[in-house]
Amino acid sequence: MHKTSWKISRLIAYIIPFCLFFCLPPALSAQTVDSKNAEVLEQMEVFAHVFSLVRDNYVEDTEDSSLIEDALNGALESLDPHSQYVPKEDFQEQQKSSRREYGGLGIEVTLENGLVKVNYANPDAPAARAGIKAGDYITAVEGVKVLGKTLNEAVEGMRGLAGDPITVTVLSPDQSSRDITLIREVIQGRAVRHRMEDGIGYVLIETFIHPRLDKDFETALSELKAESGGKLRGLVMDLRGNRGGLLDQSVKISGYFLDGGEVLSARGRKPEDTERYNAEPGELFKDMPLVVLINSGSASAAEIVAGAIQDRGRGIIMGRRSFGKGSVQSVIPLRNGGGALRLTTQKYFTPSGKSIQGRGILPDILVASRPDTGEIQDRFREDSLRNALTNDDISDYQEDYDAIDYPHEDWPETEDYQLRQAVTLLKSSRYRTLLAEANAQ
Repeated sequence: MHKTSWKISRLIAYIIPFCLFFCLPPALSAQTVDSKNAEVLEQMEVFAHVFSLVRDNYVEDTEDSSLIEDALNGALESLDPHSQYVPKEDFQEQQKSSRREYGGLGIEVTLENGLVKVNYANPDAPAARAGIKAGDYITAVEGVKVLGKTLNEAVEGMRGLAGDPITVTVLSPDQSSRDITLIREVIQGRAVRHRMEDGIGYVLIETFIHPRLDKDFETALSELKAESGGKLRGLVMDLRGNRGGLLDQSVKISGYFLDGGEVLSARGRKPEDTERYNAEPGELFKDMPLVVLINSGSASAAEIVAGAIQDRGRGIIMGRRSFGKGSVQSVIPLRNGGGALRLTTQKYFTPSGKSIQGRGILPDILVASRPDTGEIQDRFREDSLRNALTNDDISDYQEDYDAIDYPHEDWPETEDYQLRQAVTLLKSSRYRTLLAEANAQ
């Protein structure tokens, strides 16, 4: 070993145990440092030795900071796929991004014939207030024509900070081309889409990352009730592909269909780390027949809602087994601005005490979206991830493939078979029978 390398190795080997000793709780440093912690200190010295050997002898130059970051993340990734070390620079940038307010115009667009077509204009946003409406075309942004650009390229110029002005050229079917100058505002995109589906209400929740989701959901239900003459025959809540989001929103959405009581619990390693989340008393949509659609892409907050509805016997869950993301990560800033630790600290449990982690929510009725090919396809879920946390409940939780309802071979790809089956169930007397059977189990 080179003399310099040897010195560095010895220096680090002495410094790390010294720091660890003084970082230990008083009881541990006095009573157990010569047992379990002595082994830890020995391993830290090995780490320092390996570190110095790599930095001086590896075939290519290495960066000390990268080696240490990779070592930390290697240790954390061995625990579970969601724990990680966030370097100082990355953590600072994440904090800036979370505080930065980007603005928009409040429109949803597609590319049609080389032009940007407005499909939806948020009535409370700048575009709608300026007279831009669905069906209009945006032909230029800040004088630059959009013809020939991709959709992302075409709308890139619309993005910017809230408060900044922007001029777009708008072509309406009933008006000549005109320039409109707008001021960007912080826009919360639609998290809820709704419509009537063959006499049954349908609400799609795209994301739970929306602070007004609960209010928008309530508004959607009110509009559906009005459209159906004051009373909904039933409701399909679509959580397929929903990757989750804000915990409080999952509790509020669940609470619309529950008269108080537990929605979920988040449990840590110690009993005192357990937190319970309850619905508010007073069920807003009392006795409304409900089917919740889920699939392997439904995760986290979406699974909390489905699990609460299922465990509390409030509705029927239909589709395919969900993703199984049932762990909670806490972001812990490190000392002296040394970045942050994203660490798994709790697991989610449904009201009946079942862990969501690695297992997800198994539907009451298994329904596929595509015809049966004769092959069992492995779907990517939480338990597919390397080092995913296991579940203490070892009972079989796999789908019964013989029980899956598949659409027939010539079912049109443009038709949503799972939604069709949900609507059919809600319009039949079989719904009440299945719900009673589920509650009896």
